[in-house]
Amino acid sequence: MILKSQSMWFVMEAMMDTAKTWTRDKIDGNDTSMNIDPSKPLIVQVGDYGYEVQSCGGDGDIEGFVIQCKEEPVCKWEDMECIKL
Repeated sequence: MILKSQSMWFVMEAMMDTAKTWTRDKIDGNDTSMNIDPSKPLIVQVGDYGYEVQSCGGDGDIEGFVIQCKEEPVCKWEDMECIKL
């Protein structure tokens, strides 16, 4: 199976769709029905491991938005379950 690389537009749209469903209670962390707390670190999954985002910004050489992650993983997915490391 060949997976299509996603653009920044796709990622922003997904984040905005999620944000539209939040109320102040959800943003304050009182509602975890979506399993997302926007004040927590953003995690990027690479293979079976999750890494916290350290920084992000543009890169002129590739004309793309770059997300820089910390070197050490913070979690691992096993059988559809996320396990904190």
